[in-house]
Amino acid sequence: MIAYLVINTCITLLVMALLKFTHGSNNVNYSLTVFALSVWLLPYPVLAEILSSNNLVSPVILSQTLTTISQQQDNLNRYLIDYQQLSSIALFACFLIGLCIFATRLKNQLSRQAIIKSSKSFHYCSALSKQYNTSVYRADNVPSGMLMGIFTSKIVVANAITQPNQLALIINHEKTHQTRKDNLRLMLLTLMESLFWWNPLVKKVSAHTRFYIEALCDEQCAKQYGQTKYQHDFAELILHNHQIQNLAFNCTATSNKNNNIQRLKRLKEQREMTIKSKLAYTLTITTALLLMAWHTFALATPNKEHQPNDLGALVNFELNVTDRTDANQPSTHSSKMAMWVNFDEKAAFKISDKFHFNFKVSQRSDVADVEIEILEVTNSGRKIVEKPKLSVAFNQQAKIEIDNYQLSENAYSISFVPSKAKKPE
Repeated sequence: MIAYLVINTCITLLVMALLKFTHGSNNVNYSLTVFALSVWLLPYPVLAEILSSNNLVSPVILSQTLTTISQQQDNLNRYLIDYQQLSSIALFACFLIGLCIFATRLKNQLSRQAIIKSSKSFHYCSALSKQYNTSVYRADNVPSGMLMGIFTSKIVVANAITQPNQLALIINHEKTHQTRKDNLRLMLLTLMESLFWWNPLVKKVSAHTRFYIEALCDEQCAKQYGQTKYQHDFAELILHNHQIQNLAFNCTATSNKNNNIQRLKRLKEQREMTIKSKLAYTLTITTALLLMAWHTFALATPNKEHQPNDLGALVNFELNVTDRTDANQPSTHSSKMAMWVNFDEKAAFKISDKFHFNFKVSQRSDVADVEIEILEVTNSGRKIVEKPKLSVAFNQQAKIEIDNYQLSENAYSISFVPSKAKKPE
């Protein structure tokens, strides 16, 4: 999880530096910001887990004993506190909070639109609709011009706008947004901002993405409208009829003062990608993809560097599993086994058709980092009961005990002693 945050933070900061210090085109910058947002949605640890689970090896079993004892049991002690799941619960809570934030923003947006539609000033303008071959509405208390709605959008122009050149600019600008489905893009950006409400970098990159959505619309519209005329009319619009409203889901003809000035500046520059810019952007994307791929496969692939070819982990296990499938007559499966496996390789074994185990031993100086997966196999499929992780000095004993009905009706006691050893002949 830490590597996921570090890598994504580095990629995002690199993208933001490119946006600030290079002169990329609007289209390339927009694509770059979308890429920076997308990397936060990639679950590297989950992908690595999937890859590693498909790469299980069979350990070298040196000895194994197995016994099963049935016993009568009337009363069971049930402990309902599971501290190991607190981190997962916290992440899930953040996700739920994000969904609630998005739902609140969507509700507020729909309420604003309902107020505009129900106002006496809201009306269909047949003259402008015929002139520009699209449905145009007029209303008070709206920005100079806006595209209202997501899937069935309407162009709404403020009643305060009366100059023909300003009306032409606003309607053509919003028609371009309508063609590009930009309101849908803004809705997805708002969802992203809501889910990652705890992440200031996502909020910053999302603001850049919103800017480039408007800049791309300006660029496309100006080609049809005329570059010089569009710049002149846009400057006139923001000087004489500029209102600011926070409309996260709607495309508006004008935004805040700084964005308006930057949009005008970009219209005048008409940026094109130079060789230097192309190289910088290509290097950034390549570096980001390599980082993500390296992290994913590094977690999934065993690390055998600096290890002799025949040196691995010899683990002596003692397992006791209380099977409570039959509540009236539970049974205990006991097994003692010694097995050898390479460091950083995930191995699999079972003590019955129902109880399976995967484990991996990593070497950290004189300490063994041991990861164990406890699985139960039933007619309905495989279920991961728990994935405990322990660090223990080599040649020392460690013990895991799980008796929690929130995880499983069965109880587990796993003792093991890891040691360094050469591969048995």
